[in-house]
Amino acid sequence: MLRYRRQGFTLIELLVVIAIIAILAAILFPVFAQAREKARGATCVSNQKQILLAIMQYTQDYDEMLPIGQQFPMFSNWDGNINSDDQCVGIENEVDPYIKAGVPWGPERASSVWKCPSDPIQRDDCDGAPGIGTGYDISYAFTNYNPANPATQFGVFSFSKDATGHSIPSQTLAGIGAPASTAIMWEWFNPQAYSRFIAVTRTNMAGLLQFPVWPQSLSIGNNCGDGYNWLFSIGAHNGITNFGFMDGHVKGMPASRLWNVNSSKSWNGLAPNLMHWDAQYHP
Repeated sequence: MLRYRRQGFTLIELLVVIAIIAILAAILFPVFAQAREKARGATCVSNQKQILLAIMQYTQDYDEMLPIGQQFPMFSNWDGNINSDDQCVGIENEVDPYIKAGVPWGPERASSVWKCPSDPIQRDDCDGAPGIGTGYDISYAFTNYNPANPATQFGVFSFSKDATGHSIPSQTLAGIGAPASTAIMWEWFNPQAYSRFIAVTRTNMAGLLQFPVWPQSLSIGNNCGDGYNWLFSIGAHNGITNFGFMDGHVKGMPASRLWNVNSSKSWNGLAPNLMHWDAQYHP
């Protein structure tokens, strides 16, 4: 009489297999996460290139004058209707004829080239809760130019007004000495950058590197009183931030390479400063 041995795994064999799977998962999951983040970074590069192309088209149509970051005076007939009114005109409005991102009001949405897929922060217009009346998200910021202010005199886009209440002109193409090495936009994750407002910048450009790089962030608390914690961060993908340059190319690099800093992490006034319009501050 033939006797058949029952086939199967012993408990020890099963435990060994489970341990091997756990080890492989621990090794591979971070690799997969980095690959996904790299793909998001590639999308972000594409977005920035489209926006830079729109800016270049704008400058060609307006005698090589760069668009205004925020126009003054602001709307005088704005009635506060979150579903039919913009709050003010910014660079996203000026280049929209070349991008067609859609109306700038209504509920929060992330369907345009202005949204970085790695930007998780909800926008907050202080209308009762995050996401109400913000329009499309904006994940990119533009360098601030005001020749009368040492903290912003090295950018290229005007976000300021003169003594009469009208916008100070932005820089011109001819005024930018090293276009290929002048960074004019960067990834900027925060709750107040949305189309119903503007693509916000830093009022103190020289102190930009005081902010942490994503996924680290700076909290300023419940700014609107709606229970939402406002976070600010220099956007990044695996530690690399995408910067758009005046000649239209986009380059990923650590944000710390922008300029030299002093003890307070502000620009120390010395070369290099890759956001400066003056060529003497470039390598």
